[in-house]
Amino acid sequence: MLYVRALTDDEYAELERITKQEVGRVSERARMILLSAQRWRVPQIASAFETRPATVRHWVRRFDAGGPSALYDHPRSGRPRKATPDVEQAVAGLIQDDPQESGYLATFWTVVMLILAVLGKVGVALSPSAMRTTLHRIGLRNGRPRLSMPKKVDPEKAQKQWAIVKAVVEASLDTAILYCDESRIELLPLLRRGWHWVGQQLRIPTPGTNDRRTIFGALNIDTGRWVHQIREHASKEDFIAFLEHLLEAYANGPILLIADNFSSHKAKVVREWLAEHPQVHLHFLPTYCSHLNPVEPIWLRLKGKVAANRLYASMKLLLADANEFLEQMTHEQALIWGGCEEDLTWAA
Repeated sequence: MLYVRALTDDEYAELERITKQEVGRVSERARMILLSAQRWRVPQIASAFETRPATVRHWVRRFDAGGPSALYDHPRSGRPRKATPDVEQAVAGLIQDDPQESGYLATFWTVVMLILAVLGKVGVALSPSAMRTTLHRIGLRNGRPRLSMPKKVDPEKAQKQWAIVKAVVEASLDTAILYCDESRIELLPLLRRGWHWVGQQLRIPTPGTNDRRTIFGALNIDTGRWVHQIREHASKEDFIAFLEHLLEAYANGPILLIADNFSSHKAKVVREWLAEHPQVHLHFLPTYCSHLNPVEPIWLRLKGKVAANRLYASMKLLLADANEFLEQMTHEQALIWGGCEEDLTWAA
């Protein structure tokens, strides 16, 4: 009668581990060996696992010769993979090119187009599943692209920054150094990410008719004083009205005003108004550099606190909350939110 040889403590522990952690046939083989070690006869073990006695004898002899590791299947060669390194290299090269360069009337690659292109380039025909596997293997994923602003640099960036620095350094002690900007606020709710229960995505109602206003704001980077005005639009006439509002707020000294390159800021009527009011000196930030304006993060905080994911019954109520937020903002909060702990005129 055939029984397995005497087990060592390590072999017994490894067999116990295999029965608990491995799955399928390997786990069954380990249990066969353990039962044989308990002096179960080969026919009994074969009956318990519904297999042939010859199979039990095969694994007992294999264990006797090689120990627990012999219970695992030998690696199988299988059919060679079609997606060789050369194929992967071809796919990686194609995915970086415009499909139109390969003769396709399309602006992005599809799996079928890649299959045809690889077949023509290296003579290998991949199935759709093999192509997807290849794309994943070389580090690609299928996803929707995101829109982004073009990466542009103002050729006069350095000159404009140094002009602002020079104006600030040469300003008299009674000069108010202000950054200004405008922001549109709408009755249509601003959508922001937030937590919600699974399967219960938030639904924010929309107004029957949208309405919008423009808020002009100016931050004194020395004191943190904030001045704002709500206007119907963001036109050159509205900007001039805000400039006159600033003159009333800072009636005792000159104003050094730093703004972005919005078209209404550079209009002819604005230049004429500035010529008639020499106490206001207007300088422009470099284009594509809105991050240098400390008013921008204040707008972001305002909309996050007041307008995000909320529908107001009227524009009057929305503006009332916006006014309350800005009027309750302390000088210290304005400087912190605007990032004015550092000298923004030197920001890169």
